[in-house]
Amino acid sequence: MEPRQQMQRAGDANPFDLGSTLDDQARAQIMSAADAVVNELGPRVARNVVVSRMATSWNAGHRLPLCLVKVGLDAAHA
Repeated sequence: MEPRQQMQRAGDANPFDLGSTLDDQARAQIMSAADAVVNELGPRVARNVVVSRMATSWNAGHRLPLCLVKVGLDAAHA
């Protein structure tokens, strides 16, 4: 197994800390949107960056799925 695959598998269990301000429903919606972005763009996308930016957007009040996907795409291309 390549080191990148090992890192990705290790990161799958807990890719980052979403923070204590998000409930389970918020985390599920963010992870669903992040999965959509990562699946579309491929494994080279830094999943933790995408999820972190989505969580920040969520906390700022931008909670619609389309908003989360836009933030994720912007984060992936930054």
